[in-house]
Amino acid sequence: ALPGALTIQNAAQLASLDGLENITTIGKNDAGKSIRLWEMPALQSLSGLRGLAGALPGALTVQNAAQLASLDGLENITTIGKDDDGDSIWLFQMPALQSLSGLRGLAGALPGALTIQNAAQLAALDGLENITTIGKNFAGNSICLFQMPALQSLSGLRGLAGALPGALLIVNVAQLASLDGLENITSIGKNGAGIGIRLEQMPSLQSLSGLRGL
Repeated sequence: ALPGALTIQNAAQLASLDGLENITTIGKNDAGKSIRLWEMPALQSLSGLRGLAGALPGALTVQNAAQLASLDGLENITTIGKDDDGDSIWLFQMPALQSLSGLRGLAGALPGALTIQNAAQLAALDGLENITTIGKNFAGNSICLFQMPALQSLSGLRGLAGALPGALLIVNVAQLASLDGLENITSIGKNGAGIGIRLEQMPSLQSLSGLRGL
């Protein structure tokens, strides 16, 4: 067990996390983050974290990991908490990311927000199917999908049911033709700006029938 958080930042040449295989649990820091990997342009694999199993009490945040194509290595994590900003999963500036299947072990409630931004190659959200509820962050947003030009499907969110407490924001997602996958959401809250649903710069969007559960 690692009772505190794992934080690695500005490690420009670190390509893998090999050496951490025998860590089975990770705690969180004072900001509520469990895994924080920032400014790691050479990182290609999370397989060094494959020993992790069960609950991750804090947030998972990965930012500026330009070569990381997948989250493989996190398959045995079953729940993720949230940080003090109210975020549970924060993936930002990951242009090589092609798959979320490494999160397929997650099931049940995600207490904080899901944010994915600047993931140019991510075509689907497969791996999140067993998440049933999503919370919201300090800004009042529940789901934020920004600058994802390859995203073609939200079916990976089909496990969501009931209330979404915060806003749904989808911006600059050029290939997404429908919101199918959100059918079982029955209500959507609002963020601090008073916005409940924001759909912007979506030239392929042809249908809102995925919101028919509202």
